[in-house]
Amino acid sequence: MSQSGTAVASVSAHPGLRAAEEQLHFSGRFPFGIDQWAYVPFDVPPGTRRISVTTTHGRFSLFGVALNVLDLGMFGPAGHDCAEGFRGWSGGARDEFTLSAADATPGYLPGPIDAGRWELALGPVVLNPLGMSWEAHVTLERGVALPEPTPSPVRAVVHDHGNGWYRGDLHLHTVHSDGTYRPEELAAVARSAGLDFIVSTEHNTNSANEIWSAVRTEGLLVVAGEEVTTRHGHWLAVGLSPHVWVDWRYVPRDDAFAAHAAGVRAGGGMVIAAHPAAPLPGSAWEFGYERVDALEVWNGLWTPDDEVALRIWHRLLTQGRRVAAVGGSDSHGPRQRVARPHTVVHASELSTLALIESLRGGRCYLAESAAVTMTLTAVCSADPTAAVGPGEALPVPPGATVTVSAEVSGAPGAVLTLITTAGCVARTAVDASGAASLRWTTADGGFARVEVRRRSRAGTSAMVALSNPVWFSPADGARR
Repeated sequence: MSQSGTAVASVSAHPGLRAAEEQLHFSGRFPFGIDQWAYVPFDVPPGTRRISVTTTHGRFSLFGVALNVLDLGMFGPAGHDCAEGFRGWSGGARDEFTLSAADATPGYLPGPIDAGRWELALGPVVLNPLGMSWEAHVTLERGVALPEPTPSPVRAVVHDHGNGWYRGDLHLHTVHSDGTYRPEELAAVARSAGLDFIVSTEHNTNSANEIWSAVRTEGLLVVAGEEVTTRHGHWLAVGLSPHVWVDWRYVPRDDAFAAHAAGVRAGGGMVIAAHPAAPLPGSAWEFGYERVDALEVWNGLWTPDDEVALRIWHRLLTQGRRVAAVGGSDSHGPRQRVARPHTVVHASELSTLALIESLRGGRCYLAESAAVTMTLTAVCSADPTAAVGPGEALPVPPGATVTVSAEVSGAPGAVLTLITTAGCVARTAVDASGAASLRWTTADGGFARVEVRRRSRAGTSAMVALSNPVWFSPADGARR
């Protein structure tokens, strides 16, 4: 864990408060920088039933872009250096929050308000060269403890959905972090977009995962996850237990990412580097690709940083790395369309376990909407009856050839392209019906994957669909 910066805190009495309340005041100043963490301790006496926090900080912006941010969170008596102490995080999305046994501001976990030393967590992003001042007011309300709610974690399976292709958005936000959709609103939008599943990926908190089964999803599977938003790149922990929280307070030199990634995998989840080439402070991926299962090569509308992410992924493929490509809308509200793009997964059933297994293996493709469907298969001349699809390996004996076939529908005006280690080896235009197919035969080893692109009026090329590769001889040399 990286901690720097000093918070100069003070406690002051406030006359006129009700007898059932105690108010604490803290203030300080942070220097320029983004790798700063501070923990403001305060004592919670027995009989406290609610903690409420409000904050202010020095604003600084250029051209309308906020360059000073004060991220907020809370840790209980177990401390800020363990998962047991975590009680919530809202980042820079809020400047106030409250929590009790009965309820909590989205992003925070309701639960007992135990007596002891609590800590307000501050994560300042200070781009003003002169630093940033801040203040925090903590109100402790005494009284009879409120009744605790029954946790409603996400369901792990949707029954009566067997082997097949399932569409899902792997990157979404609600009011539990910095989104505007309520969970029930997001579920309705996802269903209307033709999705079978979504992944709950709130920034640095698992609060939404605790409540999803209380939301009416009408057959939509919700997979528990978290967007682990470090200051040196974001990653998606997908397929978590609903009660698991993943820490984000580390930098590449700490080598802490390796331990957290291993913990997610040990719990049955997978690790995805999110928008790895995003040109924003703290968003570009700096932890390397040795310990990731997948790259989010397509995030929201296709942009130049997606092109860079695609090139990074393709380079890994040419090195023999079987790391999957996935996509997600990263929607925070109506201005970012849910399911554009999304990931289409071939799984044995509509369950968290089956989806994670297939995603990790790359048995999937990416699409801009539910109207787009793609197939990619490869067969060997030594056994033409045995075909493999995306993410799968095809054994090729010496002297045999491989025939790769690709089809797309729902993509009028696009171009279907087949790509291997040698680059583009075949392409065809998609007709007005939106359908196209191509076939290619080779005796070379490596892989083959498909891209479907549409040329815009401005002359740029936007992705419509993208497959993971089929692998052929030599398959045994590939490494993860």
